[in-house]
Amino acid sequence: MNGRYSWFRIVTLLTVAIWGASLSKPAEAVLRPSDVTVSAAPDSLLAGGRLRYVIAVRHDGRKTISVEALETGPGSLFELAGSKSTSKKLQDGSVEFRMDAELAAFGLGRHPLPGFTVSARDRSVAGEEKIEIKPTASVVVMNMTDSTMTELRPIVPAVSAPFPSWIILPAAAAIFLLFVAGYVIRRFVVALRRHLADPVRAARKKLRSISRQLSKGMLPAAGYEALSNILREFLQNRYGFGAMEMVTQEIAKELAARRINIRESLLQLLVRADLVKFADSRPDIEECRRSLKVAEVLVGSAGEAEPGVTPEDGESLAGPGDGTGT
Repeated sequence: MNGRYSWFRIVTLLTVAIWGASLSKPAEAVLRPSDVTVSAAPDSLLAGGRLRYVIAVRHDGRKTISVEALETGPGSLFELAGSKSTSKKLQDGSVEFRMDAELAAFGLGRHPLPGFTVSARDRSVAGEEKIEIKPTASVVVMNMTDSTMTELRPIVPAVSAPFPSWIILPAAAAIFLLFVAGYVIRRFVVALRRHLADPVRAARKKLRSISRQLSKGMLPAAGYEALSNILREFLQNRYGFGAMEMVTQEIAKELAARRINIRESLLQLLVRADLVKFADSRPDIEECRRSLKVAEVLVGSAGEAEPGVTPEDGESLAGPGDGTGT
């Protein structure tokens, strides 16, 4: 009796232990189709266009989820262009597996999204759980050409872009303005050169300078020598003969041959300067100033019909014994 009781006691304890162990192990969460969601964007596209296909699976985190047997490839209306899988933990403690796939859609009309199989592997238990999913959502694939087109149209040759004529007007205006500016600048430079190289202006400027130097103590003899050089330089630059290398008689012949109106008065001034230089004539400073003034008037009136000085002015410059020698 005691032996039979002991055996019964042992069997009861083992049964209770096994039952307790089964209660202590948490129940495995079974993967259901409701845990799988799919979405696609856009809902309509042209043939050959790309479709974003998203598959999301929520589970308790103890399983390894993968998507298999995606209905793409030969014989299907969809081609897999690429995919990426990620997992993240949600706020309620569950884990979401997410697969982002890029599909190329072909064929025309409305087509259901491609089916697939979700595989779940538990790391603590041998075996694999699979769920086959057939989405009810669909996508519309449209033709890339007009449905009324019944024949191939000829290829239209490329049309070259017209020349931008609006560029010509600003360019032509800029070139014209540059030409006008260059012409004006050239005329200005030429006029300035002529003004600066004017023999009349240069001679009168030098004569006035000699007058100022006389006031500062320049000797009358030196003033007459400078007067002679200024007049000879003026004749050479104004009439184009070598007056600087000629004696007074040669200058007189040259002026007579050219019929220059102011030749008599100019020769009187040159003769007076020769007398001071070669005959030791001693003019005073006032006489030298008068000669400079007459020379300035003669130079200023060069080329005019009248010289601008009277014969009396010329006679007053010549002293006794003046001549055209030297």
